[in-house]
Amino acid sequence: MPTTIKDVAREAGVSVTTAHRALNGKSELGAEKRERVLEAARKLNYVPSAAARTLVSGRSRTLGMIVTNNASPVYADIVRGVEAVARDAGYGLLLCNSDDDQSRALECLEILRAKQVDGVLITPVQSDRRDIDYLRNSHIPYVLLLRHFDDPADDRVIIDNEAAAHGASRYLLELGHQQVGCIAGPQETSSGRARLSGFQRAVREGGDRVRADFVTGQAFTVEGGYQGAIALLSGDVRPTAIVAANDLQAVGVIKAARERGLKVPDDLALVGGDNIELAEFLDPPLTTFHQPALAIGRRGAEILLDRLDGDERPPHHVTFVPDLIVRASSGGPV
Repeated sequence: MPTTIKDVAREAGVSVTTAHRALNGKSELGAEKRERVLEAARKLNYVPSAAARTLVSGRSRTLGMIVTNNASPVYADIVRGVEAVARDAGYGLLLCNSDDDQSRALECLEILRAKQVDGVLITPVQSDRRDIDYLRNSHIPYVLLLRHFDDPADDRVIIDNEAAAHGASRYLLELGHQQVGCIAGPQETSSGRARLSGFQRAVREGGDRVRADFVTGQAFTVEGGYQGAIALLSGDVRPTAIVAANDLQAVGVIKAARERGLKVPDDLALVGGDNIELAEFLDPPLTTFHQPALAIGRRGAEILLDRLDGDERPPHHVTFVPDLIVRASSGGPV
């Protein structure tokens, strides 16, 4: 049988209430009595239950996190950042995967609420707002990561997706490409819309000489990139360069190009987004913009913990500006 608080109190010769106070650092207890309780706890190998700690403190000291794709390298780094900050603050982390499905996201929220998490870091599904409405109605503090709604009341940590895609697209145009394709992300997401918008702005700035019709919307996955590239490369006129919404899509583009006998970058220049670890080790290494995923996770966790500690400042809107990392996949001047 596991050791209980009653066993510790009996061993120390104090009441259960006094044992609780000693183990939770209540200052009104004398040093001798507190040490007696702590020594009893050590002797009996007593570990307070999570439920007991929650009853005493009103907190579970646990954060919840919901991502849309737990296989994504971007989310892996974000989780690492969140976990590092949470661990340093004495918090645990419960991770859920919504699979970018709103019904699944709501199931995740029910689970996290049942576990009595103190707050939630979430990438919203964005097919609608039910996940965010659930958090608000449940009065659970939350921070949005990567995606956001046009609601100034939300704490959020994102990157400037529009500027990122604009810089990547403009770079290809400056190399001399006039037929640049874009595999945009899902347009119901704020990140997908912004990355398409950045591409379109660069094309407008390129003038009438640049074709603007090489665009297809696809999922932020390898398969999405593959299917998008098939669509763009199957016409009578094909783009000489492609901007993929993220690096996973870019991997799919490389596969589709090779199946058609096209070499990257000799026959098709390519730029991705996010700068996942794999990008540098592709053949050829991928030109991409850098999304500081680890920093996003850390900052999101810091904001949430500040809220839990009583921070009442206006909502935090943190936007990282990504840099373009030039590698071999974009080639040289055409």
